[in-house]
Amino acid sequence: MKILDKFFSKDDPNKELNSILERGKSLLEKNFYEWAAVEFNKALELDPKLAGETVTKLFQEMQGGGNPDGIISLGVNVLKTDPKNVELANLLGNTYRKKHDWNRAKNMYNLCLKHDPDFKTASYNLAAANAKMEIADGNAVSAIGEFEKLTDFVLPDIQEGLENLVEMQQHFTIVVDEVNDLQTVDVKKEDEFEEESKESAEDKNELNEVKEDAKESEAKNVEEEAKTVEAAKNKADEEEIQAEGNSIDSEQTFNYIISNLEAESEEENKACFALGIYCLQTMDGIIAKNVFKRLLMREKENVDLRCFLVLASSLEGDIDNAIKTFQSILIRNPNHRYSNVNLGILYKRKGMILQSRVRFFTTFKLLERSQSNYNIDACLQDAENHFEGNRTKKALEIYEKLVPEITSQELLLRIAKLNVDNKSWDEAFEIYRRVLRINRQNKEAREGIKSVHTAYLVASENYLKKKDPKKAAVLIDKALSIAVSKNLLHKAINLNNLLKNENRAFELEEMLKSFSNKEGQAEVQAKISQAEEAEKNGKYKSAIRYYEEAIKLDPQNSTLKKLVDLCVHIKRPDLADKVSDWFAKYQHSLHQKKKAQAREAFEQTKKEEVSLQDEN
Repeated sequence: MKILDKFFSKDDPNKELNSILERGKSLLEKNFYEWAAVEFNKALELDPKLAGETVTKLFQEMQGGGNPDGIISLGVNVLKTDPKNVELANLLGNTYRKKHDWNRAKNMYNLCLKHDPDFKTASYNLAAANAKMEIADGNAVSAIGEFEKLTDFVLPDIQEGLENLVEMQQHFTIVVDEVNDLQTVDVKKEDEFEEESKESAEDKNELNEVKEDAKESEAKNVEEEAKTVEAAKNKADEEEIQAEGNSIDSEQTFNYIISNLEAESEEENKACFALGIYCLQTMDGIIAKNVFKRLLMREKENVDLRCFLVLASSLEGDIDNAIKTFQSILIRNPNHRYSNVNLGILYKRKGMILQSRVRFFTTFKLLERSQSNYNIDACLQDAENHFEGNRTKKALEIYEKLVPEITSQELLLRIAKLNVDNKSWDEAFEIYRRVLRINRQNKEAREGIKSVHTAYLVASENYLKKKDPKKAAVLIDKALSIAVSKNLLHKAINLNNLLKNENRAFELEEMLKSFSNKEGQAEVQAKISQAEEAEKNGKYKSAIRYYEEAIKLDPQNSTLKKLVDLCVHIKRPDLADKVSDWFAKYQHSLHQKKKAQAREAFEQTKKEEVSLQDEN
């Protein structure tokens, strides 16, 4: 931090101020951020202008230093002297986000917008913070630029399904025409012949006209005629293409599907889905609703169908209710891409810009996981192909990004195993824990956690052999987070004492005491349970023995009461008196034993002090 040196000189008249600033700088360098802030506050009170200038420059110097706590301690002080400094507040918001302190980050961005409502960067940063994304400033603006241009709903690609619908429509039209023709022959045969005669005459007249036109056209310039014909042909082709795309009658096609295709067959499901998406594209909310309701009756938990049904309902004008429904969907399915992006579009239509950006940022983050694919099934299939082809590292790269969204226990266990094989034990452990949260009885997950625990211990021993106790201690701590034992605690204590990590060693010693107490209590409770079971079965001698063993492990009055109550129950008041006397004597003996141990420890300490004095 060379910047302060420019402000400090031997001849500087502001000795007190400089002294305070120097202390603040020193504390900052030692990572005592709160104390440093106190000193900087003192300086700001003495001379706000000079101290503010110094701290501001120091803040700027630290921006690229990767020390968020130090930056914050300085920045907050500067902001106190200049609360309207929106650029500084924005930088502080970005710094808080690096620490994942989302609430403080949002407070900073809101402060920016309070003083400058048109501060574009801060508004995007606020939305990104709400979406819990670290991306900031210009990158944040560009990240969702394409999303903000969206006007239509984001929907699946149904090109293949659309082609099938066009074929269905054409088939339907042919069938209808054939039926109409048959009816006409049966009912109005003579009229039909008369009409055909008229048409024949008209056709002749049209033919004559065409011949005359042809003669006239021969007189025209050949080159111009060729151009005209070509243009007409192109126009006709375009019109034909357009007509093909618009040739679907949604209502007729829907009726055809439900009347002619086998109900709940794969063909019918695909046709209905394609028709539903087509109706959303063409703003036909009524048919879209009917289609997606039909499909949801078969797949009640299909989130895609629920999302598209909400969109269909919104086309009828009730956007507010659609927004509420989307919010409910996202509470249960926060990672659903179609719901996030389309809710963003609905927010945008309502003029709720901040809310729309939050959804767009969330969608952006999710699409990064899934290779810009809205349907993660395609990504999972890609990973599956790599896995089956023994390209496990490539498969793992895809799987890892999608783990938060995967619910299949079988697939999660596969990913955990791949992480174990890759020595990514932390990731494997978290996945095994997640599986157990889904199903506490999953044996494979339990065995997987044991394997991770063993892996930590083996790796720790290997680091000790390599004379790297720091890494060994870290791995033992990880093993302790899975399963605690006395031996492991003793090993961890010894390692941390070796490394002179006094605080951690003390924590581990307290953990050992607590573990020993819990272990002892568990043993006592087991004896009491055995005694109660024996008492219940009328095995009173066994019950008395178990109660005595429990008292020897932990002489508690509550256990004595259980034993005395048993003696009274079996009508042995004399035995109750004997038990009470024995208990009192036993407690006294334990007390004397503890006094003797304390005296012995005191004498040992005195001997060590004398020995040290003699050495000196």
